[in-house]
Amino acid sequence: MAFSPTTIATQTTSARDPRELYEIKQKAVKYYNDNGVPNKMEDVLNTMFYDSPSDVFGYLANYFEKFATTPTITKIKAREAYDSKGQPTVQTEVFCTVKNNLRLSATVVSPTPNSHLPDNTKPEDREADDTERQNSVTAAVSILNTDLNNRLTGLDPAQQQEVDNVVSNFYAELQAAEEERLAKEADAAATEEGSTKDVETASQASGKGKQPKSASNDERKGGKSQMSVAVPVEPSEKFLPGAGAVSTISRAACMAAAHIQQIPVFQHVAGLRFTEVPFEMTVPTPMVTIIQSGRAALGKSNCIKEFIVVPKPGMPLSQSLPLIQKIYNYVGKNLFTKSGVAAKLTNDIGAFCPTFDRPEQGLDLLQEAIAQCDLTVGEDFFLAINCASHEIFDYDPVTGKEPPAPFPGQDMHKEKGKYEILTGQAKVADDVVEFWAELLGRYPSVIAVIDPLRRQEKEHWMRLSDRISDQCFVVGGHAYARPGLLKDEELTPDFVTSGIALKLDRLNTITDTVQVAKNLQDADNQVIVSSCNGESTDTFLADFAVGIKARFLKVGAPVRGERTAQLNRLLQIEGMLEMSSRLASQEKFKFPHITPPPLPEPEEGEEEPAKKEATPRKK
Repeated sequence: MAFSPTTIATQTTSARDPRELYEIKQKAVKYYNDNGVPNKMEDVLNTMFYDSPSDVFGYLANYFEKFATTPTITKIKAREAYDSKGQPTVQTEVFCTVKNNLRLSATVVSPTPNSHLPDNTKPEDREADDTERQNSVTAAVSILNTDLNNRLTGLDPAQQQEVDNVVSNFYAELQAAEEERLAKEADAAATEEGSTKDVETASQASGKGKQPKSASNDERKGGKSQMSVAVPVEPSEKFLPGAGAVSTISRAACMAAAHIQQIPVFQHVAGLRFTEVPFEMTVPTPMVTIIQSGRAALGKSNCIKEFIVVPKPGMPLSQSLPLIQKIYNYVGKNLFTKSGVAAKLTNDIGAFCPTFDRPEQGLDLLQEAIAQCDLTVGEDFFLAINCASHEIFDYDPVTGKEPPAPFPGQDMHKEKGKYEILTGQAKVADDVVEFWAELLGRYPSVIAVIDPLRRQEKEHWMRLSDRISDQCFVVGGHAYARPGLLKDEELTPDFVTSGIALKLDRLNTITDTVQVAKNLQDADNQVIVSSCNGESTDTFLADFAVGIKARFLKVGAPVRGERTAQLNRLLQIEGMLEMSSRLASQEKFKFPHITPPPLPEPEEGEEEPAKKEATPRKK
């Protein structure tokens, strides 16, 4: 058998000293033996002779590929790009060294780091948000090209948790540094304020300072009494500029790992979600928004932000997507016939935005559209609604939180601390429970309700769930903390849902989101993977939803490239699974009843609480 040392020797010049040639041969022999080349070469040649492949060198390449060094991240390149709304966002490229070659392994355009402002935010607040977004994108690009590039170099992208830990720890360091800076500024300000007060005190003591004003009548009387209870503002997490880099690089590493392993992304994600990748896999049922309303829309109805259609479980995408398009087109034609061209104009996610004065109008229109497509409402197609209750809640002004800018016809003097179900009609949490229970009782075709109340109203959330959970999924979206915080929280009986909506943005890493999905699925919750407002044509969400076995994929309207790209990818995955006989059908909807926790026993000497008010009604 010919060995490379001989080749090396013959390639040397005849003028070389024989001793030097001998030493080169010995080094070559040692190098090849240390790497096991002779034994492997002999094995593959013997095996290949009996296999007799038509592509000899392809056979050799496949054989030696499994002995190659594990590919590692070599370089991260980020730049500013644009999302579907024309807003700046981050495009990230991950380069890996694969078999001695530097290769582009993944390209990700992340969702825009929106601050989740309501649609009816005041123009000046929107401008400030745009500035903050630009600063965040610029910071993320810088962080990815410098610090994270240095920290992730040499890591195996397939080790998702290790990659996410490095990125999350780096962001924690940035947070700690920022907190330290703010603390120093606060101490300096306190010291300066103390010095100023000392000077004023000394001045007053010497009679040179101003005399204090006499108390006003209101102050002597203790001020005006406030009959309403101050409602605390929902605590919002503060994100440092560049926070979007965390989710971006986590997603990019996941895609790079799948590319290197030459497997579909959904299969790699399934390997992260399950101990062993299941042979049979399901495709999530699409949740498609047809109409968008809410507080920022025309009309008086505020309580439903999205009117959504959902095909029945088990209906193939190849059958359901054409029907969804028919429903969408019917609604557009109906609006055009009744109100002209302006009525069928769409928003950023492609949904229609007609004028509704009552929530029933949207539900009736969708049911009519489904029926006109020769489908049975509640059998072939169902409805879902996104209430976005946190956007219709008016906080008490004593907290310092100003309500959103009023629209024409909106009452400026309405009472705060309530949900504005209809313009000029505010309800407390007790009334909201009754409102939803009564409305959904008249629309049994609604099988999912997202965020019907704020997360602060846990007791009322449970009371409503007790009333409606037998007929639909009660889903928490905004009602849950982000996955990085939620993954370590223990599920408690005082706040229970039957579904959760997950997004991949900002600080939401793949590891954290997969863990939260597992925890909630183990607790019999339905997982909804939801797209963000500032998406691109990146189809990662479709693969991710399949990989974690999500029940639904919420993508917006069935139009616009960034939305249809996800649906087209789902169709492709369905075809791949069906071709390999791995496609499993979704189970029929089952709505587990949510029972509120028992009331606490009164302590000795205390009166028993009024059960009539505290005990939720049963259906």
